[in-house]
Amino acid sequence: MNLLERAGLVRRVDDPDDMAAGAEGADTSSTGSDPAGAHHADPAAESSTAQAPAFPAADAAPPVEESTGMTLEQVYTAAGVPPCAYPAERLLRLLDGLKAMDPALRHQTIQAIDAADDSWSIEDPQRDAAAKVAAIEAHAASIRIGLNQAEQETQALVSELTQRQDTAVAEIRRQIADLEGLLAREIARGAQQGAGLESALQTKRENANRELRHLAQAMGELNALIAQFGGAKTT
Repeated sequence: MNLLERAGLVRRVDDPDDMAAGAEGADTSSTGSDPAGAHHADPAAESSTAQAPAFPAADAAPPVEESTGMTLEQVYTAAGVPPCAYPAERLLRLLDGLKAMDPALRHQTIQAIDAADDSWSIEDPQRDAAAKVAAIEAHAASIRIGLNQAEQETQALVSELTQRQDTAVAEIRRQIADLEGLLAREIARGAQQGAGLESALQTKRENANRELRHLAQAMGELNALIAQFGGAKTT
């Protein structure tokens, strides 16, 4: 009893007879065959009792690692889980502290604590755990529903985006085909115009050469005449 009381797991009742009976039973179990231990308190134990920390009435809940960002405490509050004098988390912490014991002894210890402390019963954390499990299941179900809805909305958006992209790509390809046709026509027209200019130049070149040959022939005949009749004066 002293050990459990120092740990803050139980507290003594106010009835002096019950208090004396509880202290006698605890001292007898802790001292073994020494009868003096049943009537005399250990000063060291009394001094350590004043310094032993007590467990808090409720545990701080870690945040739920979900997209909602709600803490477990917020989940319980939203689900309307009533407050409990001895919450399930406190019993879990007690069980964790007694994990070195074998399961049977640990179960007997919990029952002994329950019987020694009238402020709570083992049914309290059980009801609290059941209510919190139901709250967590409901919250998890709402998360799954929200996720399913988000998946459906995302798939619809992706489908719409794909359709819009296909339409845009088809239009761009049509425009590219039109531009390629225009490019081919422009290239063909440029080649045709260039060939026409080259042909015209060739015609001019041939006409000019033919005229130059005719002029050269005439000039040669005239030079020959001048050479033959060199004495004659010409203007």
